[in-house]
Amino acid sequence: MCYSLEASITAGLGLGLAGYGMVCKALRHDRRMLLFALFPVVFSAHQFVEAAVWLTRNDPAVGQPFRYLYTLIAFTVWPVLTPFAAAYAESDPERRRVWRNMGGVGLILTVYLIAKLAGADGIDLSVYRHSLAYDPLFERPPLVTDFLYLVLTVTPLIFAERRAISVFGVAVLATFFMALAANRPAWYSVWCLAAALFSLIIALAIEEARSSHYDELEIQR
Repeated sequence: MCYSLEASITAGLGLGLAGYGMVCKALRHDRRMLLFALFPVVFSAHQFVEAAVWLTRNDPAVGQPFRYLYTLIAFTVWPVLTPFAAAYAESDPERRRVWRNMGGVGLILTVYLIAKLAGADGIDLSVYRHSLAYDPLFERPPLVTDFLYLVLTVTPLIFAERRAISVFGVAVLATFFMALAANRPAWYSVWCLAAALFSLIIALAIEEARSSHYDELEIQR
């Protein structure tokens, strides 16, 4: 996350509490939203890892495991979790199949990126415009890899069945371009922060399901 160790810890705590509340609501009102409800929890863990990166940034030997873990979460979780979360929440069989297929592609991409990270000679770290810039020391993957990553992490959100998830997806896509324009060296740290904050929109999708549930009960009465 941007700015400081304290800011990362604060964001981690806030997202963790919000994620816990979302998971509880999803379990009570709509279990199909459970994987989406986990998004803030994952973002919370990610911010705590970055807090450890901040804490150890002047000691590369001690900080390398945290740098690897932060990069691993950023590179490998979202291309898999996002499509499968969309498939789990989807009611239309055809779109559910599309999201599951995309999740399979995400698994392949994840294996590839893990292999690249495993062969890296470490991860350099610098502070650029108050943000942490991670530089894995490996041969850069082809540009199509970045494009595929973006498609897998954004498309299932934008075209989700629920309007609040679609809004979240549009916000994630917009902040991707903003992060690249504003702070390219630290773009995925900045993007992860923005996506983490916007993930709170998911609460509206869960609340929508809750309202629908109560409306159905009223009709039955």
